[in-house]
Amino acid sequence: MNRILIVDNDQALVHFLSRLFKRQGHEVESCTDGMAALQKIARTGFDLILLDYKMPGLSGLQTLKEIRSAHHKTPVIIMTAFGTTETAIEAMKLGAYDYLLKPFDNDELRGVAADALEVNRLMKEVVSLPDAMSRTLADADTLQFIGSHKKMQEVFKLIGQVAEQDVNILITGESGTGKELVARAIYHHSKRRDQPFLAVNCAAIPDTLFESELFGHERGAFTGADRTHLGKFEQGHQGTLFLDEIGDMSLSTQGKILRSIQEGEIERLGGSEPIKVDVRIIVATNKNLEEEVQAGRFREDLYWRLKIISFHLPPLRERIEDIPALTDYFIARFGLEYSKPIQAVSEGARRKLLSYSWPGNVRELENCLRRAVLLVTGNVILVEHVNIDAAEAEMARVTNQEQLKELIAEKMKAFIPELLRSSGNQARGNMIELVEEILITRALKECKNNQVKTAKMLGISRNTLRNRIRRYGIRLLEDG
Repeated sequence: MNRILIVDNDQALVHFLSRLFKRQGHEVESCTDGMAALQKIARTGFDLILLDYKMPGLSGLQTLKEIRSAHHKTPVIIMTAFGTTETAIEAMKLGAYDYLLKPFDNDELRGVAADALEVNRLMKEVVSLPDAMSRTLADADTLQFIGSHKKMQEVFKLIGQVAEQDVNILITGESGTGKELVARAIYHHSKRRDQPFLAVNCAAIPDTLFESELFGHERGAFTGADRTHLGKFEQGHQGTLFLDEIGDMSLSTQGKILRSIQEGEIERLGGSEPIKVDVRIIVATNKNLEEEVQAGRFREDLYWRLKIISFHLPPLRERIEDIPALTDYFIARFGLEYSKPIQAVSEGARRKLLSYSWPGNVRELENCLRRAVLLVTGNVILVEHVNIDAAEAEMARVTNQEQLKELIAEKMKAFIPELLRSSGNQARGNMIELVEEILITRALKECKNNQVKTAKMLGISRNTLRNRIRRYGIRLLEDG
C-alpha cells in the first residue's frame, strides 16, 4: 500500500483527491499548509506528495525547496491553477517530479501519479550486491543481486568500479537477464542516488510519442497538446535516466539523444529555446549494436558515446550453477511477501528447475517460483508446484515488433480463416473493427480503466482511444 500526502487548502479538492486515491487502495493523509506538511514528512515517510502551488504561509515552491533540502526522495507533483512555462521550469529546477493544472483531467492525474509512484519504488527499492548484503530479506525495500558465476562476479566488480564515476553506460544481454537491476545497482551506489531514477522502455513507446515522452512538448505543439508536458530528461534532471531496449529507437530520436549527451541540453517539441539538463545516461539492449550499426539501424557516433563503459550479462543457461541460490532467494522473498513460510524445495523440484533451459532467463525463473509459492498449500515446494509455462517462455523471447507480429500471426493461424469465413453471416461485417473493439476492451480491463496506461499499451494517443471508446460504445467500469 502506498502512502500519499495531499497539501492544499481547498477542502473540496482534498476530499476529491483523497477519495480517488483511497479507491485505488492507497493510504492518504492531508494538510492545508506547507509548515504542517513539513512536520508530517519529518515524522513519517510518504511515497508521493501532491503539493499546491499557491498556499498561505509557505508557498508550494518554498515547501518543495525545504523538502529537497532535507534530502527526502519522495516524488512531488505540483498542483497549480497558474499554468505557465515559468512555473513548470521553476518547479523542475527545485526538484518537482511534474506539475498538474487545475481543474484536473482525471486520466492524466491517475497516469502521472502512477508514474511517480513507480519512480518512487525504483528509487527506494535498493539493489544490494553480494558483498554489500547488510540487510536481510525481511527488508522489503532491498533487492539482492544473486550470482557466484565468474561472469556475474565480474559484473559486480565493475559496478563497484564505475558506479561513482559520472559516465554513460551500456548494458547488453538477452531479455530477462537483469539489465535493469544492473542499472539500478549503479544508481544506488552512485553520487546521484539522492536524485531521481527514471526508467523508459524504448520498445514499448510508439515512435510518434517517443520524442514527447523523452523531451516533452509545448502547449499547442500538436493536436491534443493542451498544456506544456515535461519529458523524462527534465523530470530526471540531476538524476539518472535508464533507457531500456535502446536498439528499438528510431534514427531521428537517436540523433536527439546524441545532442543531449554532447550539449547537455534538450528542446521540447514545439519549442524554440534549448533547456539545460544534467542526467546520467544508462542504456540497455538485447540487440548486437555493432551489427545494428553495420546495418544502418543505429548511429555509430551514438554507439561510441554510449559504450564508454559496457556490461554484458550472461543468459541463465550459461550459469546454471546459480539456479539453486536464485531459487532459495526467490522462495524466501515470495514466502515473506505472501506470508507463506516455505521451509524447503524438494529434490524433484530442484532437478526440474535445473533441467530446463530458461529462455526467459532470470525473469522467467522468478515468475515460475512466484507461481509455485502461490500454489503451495504446505511448507515444501514439490515438483507439481513447478509449472514451467511454455507460453510464458515464448513471450519472454519476444523483444521487438517483428517478433511480436510473427507470434501473433502464429497464434491466429488457425483462427483467422474461420473468422473470415463466418464474417459474411454476421450483421456487422467489419471484422477489423470487431477485433479492435475486443482488443481495446481487454486492454482497458487489464489497465483497470486507466486510459493513459491503456493508450500507451496499445500504442495510440489518448484522444484516439477516447474516440474508439465512443465509436464502439465501450462501457467503462466504475471506479473502485
